[in-house]
Amino acid sequence: MIRPSVIAAALLLAAAPDPSLAAQQREIIVTVYGGGADHLADLQKSPPAWFMPGYAVGASIGVQLTHYIGVHGDFTYTRNPVERVAPTVGFGDTDVNRFFYGAHAEFRYPLNRWTPYVFLGAGAVSIDQLGLDSFRPTTRPAVMYGGGLFYALPGTRLELVSEIKGLTYNWNMAGFHRNMVDVTYSAGLSYRFGI
Repeated sequence: MIRPSVIAAALLLAAAPDPSLAAQQREIIVTVYGGGADHLADLQKSPPAWFMPGYAVGASIGVQLTHYIGVHGDFTYTRNPVERVAPTVGFGDTDVNRFFYGAHAEFRYPLNRWTPYVFLGAGAVSIDQLGLDSFRPTTRPAVMYGGGLFYALPGTRLELVSEIKGLTYNWNMAGFHRNMVDVTYSAGLSYRFGI
């Protein structure tokens, strides 16, 4: 009679991935990037608040689970000037900062050195305006989505990356209530560590 512990051990061994395959597939990926930041939606009211094009910087760290799927933690910082509006709406004429932090699933399709990808995730965004004490920083949930392209540099673990990212969240401060759509477009560098 076969003992249950032997059956359990055999099932565990059968379900365990091949170590050589896991070593090829699982990698830690660190990415840094910078570029521009803009908006597809502004704060509509009388008078309105218009965000001008600004800049974005950020970083992510992730694990490539399979050849096609990875999971990443993400931090993105953007700064946009505000077009001068009447002070009654609670804005000054200085820049507005946004801090996004969250996680996303990334779906890749490697094509030799080029790897296009799309991603979808969620997190939170904090908003603050420089030098305006009456403007209290607030944090709200946000959805993140987008896509990009990696290019593997020959003979290295480095990749060039370009990316477009969308952030959607609800603005509910300074008298405005609106679903915002922020867009960043950036380029950067990734490094892959085998694990």
